[in-house]
Amino acid sequence: MHPATVETRLTTVLGGWAAASVVAGAALSLSPRTRGFGRQTAAWGAVDGVIAGVGAHNRRRRGPTDPGRLRRVLLVNAGLDVGYLALGAALLRTDRWRGDGAAVVVQGAFLLALDSTAAAALRP
Repeated sequence: MHPATVETRLTTVLGGWAAASVVAGAALSLSPRTRGFGRQTAAWGAVDGVIAGVGAHNRRRRGPTDPGRLRRVLLVNAGLDVGYLALGAALLRTDRWRGDGAAVVVQGAFLLALDSTAAAALRP
């Protein structure tokens, strides 16, 4: 796949995930039973939305990112995603933060799949 296509799909998919996360998270935050999961989901969605927006803006302004650089960034992000999964798993073991932990696991798993798939598509 052409590197510019990979980058465009990456920001588009991340932007869609971000929007869905904000909407779902806001709705889930209304109930005390799902509040932790909802607030984490909405917060991650907001951050992902900013990242997707900045990425799309920079691509339009400067052109596509160098494929080698983008791949390195994605691989670093994949490593961070594994850390998010570990953090979420640790939070799942607590009564107070269980909902937050579940949301961190969901977000981390999605981001790991997205980052690793895009990095693989940019393989030299």
